Amino acid sequence: MTRKMISAVFASVLFALLSQNAYAESAYEEKLEFAKALEETLGHFWAIEKNIDENNDELTLVHATHPIAELYSLIKPELSEYDPELDQKLQKALTDLPNTIEANPGNVEASIKELRNLVEEARMAVVGEEISSDTTFQLDLIKGLLHTAESEYEEAVSNGEIHEIAEFQDGSAFVWKSEQIFDKIRADLPEHGSEEIEEFYEELWTAFGEKADPANVEVFIDGIIHEINEIEGEEGSSENLLDYVENIEGLLADVKTEYQNGNKDIALSLATKAYLDNFEYLEGPLKETGNVELVSEIEDMLREELRAMIKNNASPTEVNQQVDAILEKMESVKVAVPEFGSIVTIALAIAIIGTIIATSKRAGLSMIIRR
Repeated sequence: MTRKMISAVFASVLFALLSQNAYAESAYEEKLEFAKALEETLGHFWAIEKNIDENNDELTLVHATHPIAELYSLIKPELSEYDPELDQKLQKALTDLPNTIEANPGNVEASIKELRNLVEEARMAVVGEEISSDTTFQLDLIKGLLHTAESEYEEAVSNGEIHEIAEFQDGSAFVWKSEQIFDKIRADLPEHGSEEIEEFYEELWTAFGEKADPANVEVFIDGIIHEINEIEGEEGSSENLLDYVENIEGLLADVKTEYQNGNKDIALSLATKAYLDNFEYLEGPLKETGNVELVSEIEDMLREELRAMIKNNASPTEVNQQVDAILEKMESVKVAVPEFGSIVTIALAIAIIGTIIATSKRAGLSMIIRR
């Protein structure tokens, strides 16, 4: 066989593998979107029950109409292919729910129980038990629900007030549903990652309760998603690690200004971004160059101590002193940065490999679905 023939065969095999992987990834995404629509439907059921308890008939009816009006169209294509009879049952039950609430409120609990059973049947029919219980799939579901919750919150809240209560409740319901999934799988996750996700959920619920600026809610949702990406091996990285150092310095300078001006929530958001969106990307390379103790010190000072001081209304002087101490530590990071050298290349290679592995796993899961 000539060299040209070998190259042609290799190219054909590579193209076939890439095409198969792309198809499998597409199938995975379809099942993920289907499952996400089911979870959002369950979130609306939660909102219905919440409004019934609060005797809010108007909002109860609003959430009863959302699943059939907004979500069923995302469910039907897959479900009708796998189980047409179940699809008809689910469509009828969702369609009847608003009428049941208006005509016979006493039967709402039974109707929602039936719908929950139908949703679970739909999940098993289309997604199946194996992939539904897979940790990666459930983590991806959490991310999808949180992205939607973020959009709903942004639409609902501004200037510390709720302007669209139904959308606010949608966002709350989807956060609640995502946390339910997290609670089921947290024992299968790395302990440190689980603890950080739990802390971000606590801060997220506090932000919802305080009707915080959507930018602050975004920070905490991004925090959860960031931790999930780390667990899944999809953490991003920058070629110029000094960029992260400069970002941290700029953000911490802004923390001083905002806290001094009485903008506690903004200061907390900025401190969180300094840690989450920047320092975490320095941790791995710093540890690789033997700066484990430095990483631990800055993480405690930035992630734990500074944020706790802001939350607990420490004096501006105390916050400024803490920020200055962190900035002094960052000078040591600057000294270590030139030592990174090939570490950057290795980190990038690891990130690429991690993405390939994650994609391959999703592809494998979608192959399981098709079987």
